[in-house]
Amino acid sequence: MNPRYRRLLIPGLLFVLLVVVLISSLARRADGAESAPHVVSRMTDPLIRESSGLTISRAHDDLAYTINDSGNAPLVFAVKISTGQVVGITRVQGGELLDTEAISIDRHGTLWVSDTGDNLDNRADAALYALPEPGPGNHTVTARRYPIRYPKGHPNVEALLINPRTDAKFLVSKELFGGTVYALPSTLHTDRANVPKDVGGEPVGTVTDGTFTTDGAYAVLRNYGAIYVLDPKTWTSLHNEDSPLEPQGESIAAEASGRSLLVGSEGVDSELIRVPYVKPTPKPTASKPSPADASTAGDYKDSNRIDPWVWIVGAVVAAGVLGTGVAVHKKRSG
Repeated sequence: MNPRYRRLLIPGLLFVLLVVVLISSLARRADGAESAPHVVSRMTDPLIRESSGLTISRAHDDLAYTINDSGNAPLVFAVKISTGQVVGITRVQGGELLDTEAISIDRHGTLWVSDTGDNLDNRADAALYALPEPGPGNHTVTARRYPIRYPKGHPNVEALLINPRTDAKFLVSKELFGGTVYALPSTLHTDRANVPKDVGGEPVGTVTDGTFTTDGAYAVLRNYGAIYVLDPKTWTSLHNEDSPLEPQGESIAAEASGRSLLVGSEGVDSELIRVPYVKPTPKPTASKPSPADASTAGDYKDSNRIDPWVWIVGAVVAAGVLGTGVAVHKKRSG
């Protein structure tokens, strides 16, 4: 190789490497950056008149499931998120579904339909229905029915949350000045009533739906005007923000990326809106985190932390400069 070209080779390779790394770093930052809420698609199928629950498929990319509110056929709609097109309809049998208000998927791929709506506060037949995630296509499925009996009264429940890491299930009632959080037993029965436990917590009013974040670390509840992020250990609110303007905001689901939520509304031609997920800011602490807290502490991004790629590029550049300097020194010495 021509000595002149050899002298230019190392600086040239270092420059190319630097450009590649910077582009990669910027792409990662842009991919994780927050943006304003925006409409992804519209569910134009006339059969979806009162979308009242929403969950994201675990088995299929770009797929969500929704259900109608009371007064409609017991149908689960598989919807392509990017277009709003209905690509599958599943008719649910196994009981008389009267007021389906929420839908969720557990970590094993079971789809849970919450027939727990009770606008008149007098139902004695609330229940959850479980069926395998149906995916695209048309199906008829006989679901397993799990009857629910509350420890007190007949609350109107419009939110079902399932922790994606533990499968712990929670129901949240819809009340004007603050809902009640109910923890369901870890083992549910089809042949007798399942009695959930009131776990207390900070009330959030008029809850219309809820979800866990994809890592299971936080619970998210929504009402007609706001979205709340809560600590599921204490059910206290850590962060809240206005929800997008919708005719009647009734649904919310955590997207697989972990960086966004998908919200929807009742009504024909309803929109699917992507909302950035804002992690709660950790509370300052004077003590050093214990090893047990390390995984939790790592969930939060530090804007002042130096990107590891910067150290890598710096080391490579330094090595290249040092190598070039040694080579020049040897040449002069020779």
